Amino acid sequence: MPTYLGIDLGTSGVRGVLIDDGLQILAHAARPYPGPITEATAWLGGIEQLTAPLIQQSPAGWRALTAISIDGTSATLLPCDTQGAPLGSALLYSDQRAQEEATWLAREWPAGDAALGAASSLSKLLWLRRHDPHYPRLRYLHHQADWVAAQLTGLFGQADRGNLLKLGLDGARLSYPPALLGLLKIADVDPALLPHALREGEDYGTVRPDWARRLQIPVHTVVRAGCTDSVAAAIAVGLHSPGQALSSLGSTLAIKVVHTRPYAGKGLYSHYLGRHTLVGAASNSGGAALLRHFSRSQMEAMSAALKPATPSGLLLYPLPSTGERYPLNTPRWPGSSIPPLAADVRFQALLEGLSYIEAWCYATLEEQQIAIIGAIHSTGGGTANSPWMQMRANILGKPVQVIAHGDPAFGSALLAASTDLGGLETLPTRQPAEAQGFLPETTATSQYREYYHQFREHFEALSTHE
Repeated sequence: MPTYLGIDLGTSGVRGVLIDDGLQILAHAARPYPGPITEATAWLGGIEQLTAPLIQQSPAGWRALTAISIDGTSATLLPCDTQGAPLGSALLYSDQRAQEEATWLAREWPAGDAALGAASSLSKLLWLRRHDPHYPRLRYLHHQADWVAAQLTGLFGQADRGNLLKLGLDGARLSYPPALLGLLKIADVDPALLPHALREGEDYGTVRPDWARRLQIPVHTVVRAGCTDSVAAAIAVGLHSPGQALSSLGSTLAIKVVHTRPYAGKGLYSHYLGRHTLVGAASNSGGAALLRHFSRSQMEAMSAALKPATPSGLLLYPLPSTGERYPLNTPRWPGSSIPPLAADVRFQALLEGLSYIEAWCYATLEEQQIAIIGAIHSTGGGTANSPWMQMRANILGKPVQVIAHGDPAFGSALLAASTDLGGLETLPTRQPAEAQGFLPETTATSQYREYYHQFREHFEALSTHE
C-alpha cells in the first residue's frame, strides 16, 4: 500500500498529513517552527519534529511512504549560495521593503501581473541586487517549498510554477517572458538566477540517503513539486469546477475561484489547477491583524457575544503592519486607526472589516466576469469562530461552507498522490464532502450591504491599482 505525505509550511508552523492510496488520512501532526519563520533552518527543524508523531500514529504507513509534496507561503524568498545555503534571512511573503523597485517595475513592465507589487518575489530580487551585501554570492533563488525540496533531494535551482508566478514566470508556457529578461538585463541581474519551472506534482527528485535516515523514510521516496499554501488548500477542499470559490482564513486572507482560463490584471492573477486555473489574490489583512489587538484566548472568550445579524456601523480596515496588496494597493498605508472602543465592540468591528474586505475581493472578480457559483468554501483557523462565519455569510450574501478537511497539508498529500492516481482531475470524486454550512439571513444581508458600499467607497480612493 503506497502512502503519501503532504507538508504545509504555514505562517505559524509546520503541518504534516499522511494519506494512503485511497486518500484516507492515516496520520496528522502540527508543530510550531523551532525558530523564527525568517530562518530557513527552522523550516527543516519543524519537519523533523513532525516525524515522531506521524510514525507513532501510523508506523506501517510511514514505512510505505512513496512520495512527498510541500506547500509554502507565496513570495517568501530565500537567496542562496552555490551550495544552496541561505545568504541570510528569508524575505517574507508580506515584506514591503522593495517599494522603489516595485514602482520601477510597474512603470517599465505594467503587464507583469503577479510579479508586480512590493511584496512580489521579483521586486525582492531587484531589492537584493541593490541593497544586499551578499548579492555577489547569490546563485540560487528559492521559495519556502522548493528550498526544502532542494535540501531533501540535493537538487537546487528548480521550483513549481505556482511559486514562480511572482518572480515573473509565464505559467502557461513554463518560461520567462522576453520582457522580463530585458528588464533583468537593465537591472544588471543574471537571468541564470531564475529557477527552472516544474508543473505541480512533477517529480522534483529522490530524497537523499542522509535525509531518509533523519526522517526514517524509505530511501526511494520521491519529492514532487508542490505549490503555494492557498493552492494546497484549494486542492484539499476539492475545488475542481468553474465557479467554485475558496477563502483561506489564516494569518492573511487569500481567495481563489476556479475559472476556465488564466486571468491577470486589476491586482488578480492565476494559479493552475489541473486543466483549470485558480484566479485570485491575497490581502495582508487577516488573523495576524486581529492579533495586534487581542490574544487568541481573548478572541475565543468574546466570540459568543458577537452579533452576526446586527452591524456595528463602524468601518475599520485592519492590517498587521504597514502596507496592503489587495483589494487595495497601498504599500505605505498602515490601515485604519482603531478608536478606543470597548473590547467586544472593537472585536465585532474588526471582524466586520475583514468580512467587508473579503466581499470586496470577490466583487472585483465578478466585475471581471469571473463567475462565483454556490457556497464560499472556507478553511483556516478563523473558521472555528462560528458567529463570525454567520457574519461572513450575511456580509457576502452567499452561503459559507466550513470544510472539515481543508488543511493545506492534506492538499499537498493529495498532490503527491495525484501523479500516481491519474491527475488532480480524478481526485475530487474520491474526497469526502464534509462541511458545516451557514446561510445568509435576508434582513441582515440587506443591512450589511449598505455598510459594505460605504466601506468600499471610503477606502477605494487609497488604492493605486489601475
